[in-house]
Amino acid sequence: GNGVNCTKHNTSSRPWSEFDWKLIIWVDRPLPLWALQVLVAFISFSETMLLVYLSYKGNVWEQVLRVPFILEMISTVPFMITVILPSLRNLFIPVFLNCWLAKHALENMINDLHRAIQRTHSAMFNQVVILISTLVCLMFTCICGIQHLERAGNNLTLFDSLYFCVVTFSTVGFGDVTPQIWPSQLLVVIMIFVALIVLPIQFEQLAFLWMERQKSGGNYSRYRAQTEKHVVLCVSCLKIDLLMDFLNEFFAHPRLQVWF
Repeated sequence: GNGVNCTKHNTSSRPWSEFDWKLIIWVDRPLPLWALQVLVAFISFSETMLLVYLSYKGNVWEQVLRVPFILEMISTVPFMITVILPSLRNLFIPVFLNCWLAKHALENMINDLHRAIQRTHSAMFNQVVILISTLVCLMFTCICGIQHLERAGNNLTLFDSLYFCVVTFSTVGFGDVTPQIWPSQLLVVIMIFVALIVLPIQFEQLAFLWMERQKSGGNYSRYRAQTEKHVVLCVSCLKIDLLMDFLNEFFAHPRLQVWF
């Protein structure tokens, strides 16, 4: 009744710093897998250096400080070092960060991609694909990071990590699966902050494109073309002042005011 034997239920059963860093720093990497990863790392590094050389415009820091370049160095240089230092062959390297490089490559080729698939795809389609790929990359990074870090804690399976990330990012928060050590808890905090910054920007761009599309009338269908008078204006360089001058002069004539 006096509460002497009561225990706190909101504290972790594991001390804050009691875990084995070796389980996080080192992994069991078979020799064939290591050889394959080294080969891919050499190819990726060579391609990156070639692209940096071709796009060099007098300022090397502009190329070096780009996020794709930094991610490429993180995922390739350590593998190349392990060739010289065999003792580091089992060092953990966050290869799963390559998903962001894949997203960057998708953004670069998305215009050609949607033209090859279907010519009617618009900027809205492109932005939706970018939004979905951003969400997938956030989930994939969080899943892989939690699953690896928790090797020193709960030893979660990949499915448990997927379940935890879905529950966390959906703000449901059942609490039945939780990270137990502070590195994985810190990663969750960082990923939530990243999601709160990146996803609203993507949604804002999507909403902006939607509003611009609504103001411009959207896609001009064949039915509207048969029932409405319209003009298709083709310009080599879209300038607002030039466009407004043209529209003011075009619609100044009474007979042209019914045209779209």
